[in-house]
Amino acid sequence: MSPTDTQTPRDAAATPDAAASSDAASAPSARSASKKPGLRERKREELRRRIERAALELMLEHGFDDVTVEMICESADVSRRTFFNYFGSKEAVVVGRDPGPLPEHVQEAFVDGPRGSILADLVRMLLAVMTTKPHGVDQKVWRARLELIRSDRTLAKAMADKVAAKNRDLEDLVARRIRKRYGASGTPPGPGGTAADGRPGLDGADAPASNPAVEALITRQTGFIVAMWWGIARYAIQISVENPDIEDRELMESLLDTLTLIQEAEL
Repeated sequence: MSPTDTQTPRDAAATPDAAASSDAASAPSARSASKKPGLRERKREELRRRIERAALELMLEHGFDDVTVEMICESADVSRRTFFNYFGSKEAVVVGRDPGPLPEHVQEAFVDGPRGSILADLVRMLLAVMTTKPHGVDQKVWRARLELIRSDRTLAKAMADKVAAKNRDLEDLVARRIRKRYGASGTPPGPGGTAADGRPGLDGADAPASNPAVEALITRQTGFIVAMWWGIARYAIQISVENPDIEDRELMESLLDTLTLIQEAEL
């Protein structure tokens, strides 16, 4: 089959586009239409998981490079068109979907209402929103993904590219908070309360943008903070895989406690 093959009846009923058009044409009332999205979404997710499980099992058995889309489709009992409706490529099955940007209210709370150090607040926010064990994903699937990513250069690069894109988002968010603090205090945090070029602190909320040295300082600070976050995140994933029964909140609080001890020079 080719990517343009028509869907079989079992596939057409389950794909996003077909399900949406079918429901729109047949919904007898607003009340029944309001109930259908929940069922439709569940069917989509069930099919997605079926394809995902089939692909991961094949890749673990044969290796990522030796598994074709046709093999995945045959194992999952779907058409190529259905596969590409849910996953753009083999890599996407393993690397996973981009969760998209953090909700605006979460971003604003981080920028405007910090509770502690910037790194602790970043850890707290991201571990709460982007949990180390995605809800609804069983541990066998989660471990299979990690094993494949670690063992295949193509997948490792795909994950690195995904991380790099998210890295820029996080750096932008951290920079917003730092700039807000600079503007409120009038002095870039640093040795002696001076800017990177040794001059006294600058006045006004526009100070960072008006001074290249301060902008360079912000860039270094944001990069360092986000790099530390990724180190914490990788460790959290490792702990989660090794201890599948650990609760996300328990893990988060443990990491935050350790971070607090480090910052207070207790460790």
